[in-house]
Amino acid sequence: MDKTTPLQLSSVESRPLVSPQEAAALMVPMMGLREIGMTSARAIEEASAPIRASLQTFNGFLTQFMQVAKATVEPFTQVVQAAQQIGDVVRETMEPINQVRAAIAAIPPEQVEALRQIFANLRAELDVELLKDKVGGPAFKLFAKLGFTGLESYMSLPELEYILKLSKTKGRKAVEQRVFRIFKKRRYRLLNSMMDAWWLVPYMRKRKKAVRAAINAHKIRNYELAIPTLLPLIDGLAAEIIGKTAASKRKTIQTKAAAALYHAQEAEVWSECVEQVVRALIYKDYDFQKAKRPPSSVNRHGILHGRVVGYGTELNSYRVILLLNVMVKMLAQQAKKTAAP
Repeated sequence: MDKTTPLQLSSVESRPLVSPQEAAALMVPMMGLREIGMTSARAIEEASAPIRASLQTFNGFLTQFMQVAKATVEPFTQVVQAAQQIGDVVRETMEPINQVRAAIAAIPPEQVEALRQIFANLRAELDVELLKDKVGGPAFKLFAKLGFTGLESYMSLPELEYILKLSKTKGRKAVEQRVFRIFKKRRYRLLNSMMDAWWLVPYMRKRKKAVRAAINAHKIRNYELAIPTLLPLIDGLAAEIIGKTAASKRKTIQTKAAAALYHAQEAEVWSECVEQVVRALIYKDYDFQKAKRPPSSVNRHGILHGRVVGYGTELNSYRVILLLNVMVKMLAQQAKKTAAP
């Protein structure tokens, strides 16, 4: 068997794997798949156009959004930059202040307290000056109309404020009575201390007896004796103040000149008050021949020349006493200036 009957393989190797009928049957589904592939490709191609359009629209929107965002943020950026620049300037400006703060912090506590007290005193003085402007002017205008001089030495600013309120609410008579009570209080304590200061001036010391008699007459309401006794002393004090000048040779009564000198030396509301009372009230010109009546009941010329009746009032007596006191102070100040080296 091994030698005479060889194995026959040629019939199997030469037969085809797929028959023509089988191949035709396989082509049908293959063609279907190809058709499906081409249809899908065309569908994708047709759908890609709107997608690309949508993508372009979205890209345009993003571009516009970025532009708007940039335009919106730009001012804020400028503000931030400006703030940074301001901050730099503030820091540069604050540097000296910080140095001052550091220097103050290094001051010992006791010295800080002393500085605080100094500034507090300055503030108080400033407040007083402001109050003087607010109260002093109106108060001394009122005093000028009433004929009171030199009250700045005896009334505090609160007292002056009260006087103004009193004038508005109750009138001038109430103010007059208020001034009278100030000098009458404690048995004429203020009036007595005022008179004691007069003896420091030689002119008044030489006339002490007459002055005391006049003040005592005032206290017992005998004003008709007090007023004509004190008025000539005002003339004499004014003559001492003016001295022997060219102006003094032309006039025998120097009270107006002395009042003008006082206002020139102390340009304040109270010195203006003195000049007004002298010129417009007590020493106002009085022509006996032409005038039908005296300028006032306290007119010096009318009283001393016997032309005024009814001058003896408490108001007129205080007017004369207060003006006499102003002239005494003026002469005392002048003597101090003369004696100073």
